[in-house]
Amino acid sequence: MRSRLLASSVALALVGGAVALSGCGGAENALSTADTDSGKASFVTACGGCHTLADAGTTGAAGPNLDDAFRSSREQGFGETMFYGVVRRWIQIAPQPDQPGSYPVAMPQDLVTGQEAVDVAAYVARFAGIAPVSEVRPISPAVQGTPPPAGEGPATPADGGAEKP
Repeated sequence: MRSRLLASSVALALVGGAVALSGCGGAENALSTADTDSGKASFVTACGGCHTLADAGTTGAAGPNLDDAFRSSREQGFGETMFYGVVRRWIQIAPQPDQPGSYPVAMPQDLVTGQEAVDVAAYVARFAGIAPVSEVRPISPAVQGTPPPAGEGPATPADGGAEKP
């Protein structure tokens, strides 16, 4: 009787733990509870100056075009939970240049935080890359000037070649 009660208690605890864990955190839970309308408004305000996203009507040119960045992965079958995780993490840890003020200028880390970051990540996960086409814009070169022929002459500002824009 006692072992049966113990086994039942352990089973109940395991099931309860699994249910609790499946509802805590995670991309699926965040996506189901996020406010994508609020995320869109925050994206336009905080991110749209740098990023293009058709659904948001933004045409920023400093950061990646998010429709182009996510389209191929979406076409390959990646889902919103994958995109949510990538965007949410990128908001937190956006890589910074080696020295403050150096080129290229980076996205600030934690530009949005808390529920606002969840809402923005969910919004981008839901809408980035769903537009079938976009205008491809030329990418600015990291340095200006004409590079020398392969194997000849200076190629970087450090050795007297091209200069930073």
